[in-house]
Amino acid sequence: MYFLFVNNDIEATRLFENILHTIDSKNILITVPNGYDLIQFLQHVKKGESYPDLIILTPKFLRLSGTDLLELLKTDDMYRLIPVIMLLAENNYDEEAACNRLGTEILMAPKDQGQWKSVVEKMCAACS
Repeated sequence: MYFLFVNNDIEATRLFENILHTIDSKNILITVPNGYDLIQFLQHVKKGESYPDLIILTPKFLRLSGTDLLELLKTDDMYRLIPVIMLLAENNYDEEAACNRLGTEILMAPKDQGQWKSVVEKMCAACS
């Protein structure tokens, strides 16, 4: 499976990648630090190449908020069919409402390695 993880936390990204490869070494993970770089990456996918099986977002970025990015992804004909999971660090009703309105699954952001493993396993199962 092919995952695209949008997160600027290097430690969380490494942990996610290690767990993902432990589940299946054939999994591919591309990481970008912010929403702007995600859009740049998606715009450079060439015809005939596939988009990711799943995009994982965190709501706070330096250049584009997770909610704004989600809105852009889900209203663009090129990207709207790519499944997206939003990792929320806390209950935020505005972000949850936006995710629900745009048909995006919400998971609470993991705080430790055990929670990360559980979250990554759920993501892999959702893509199967």
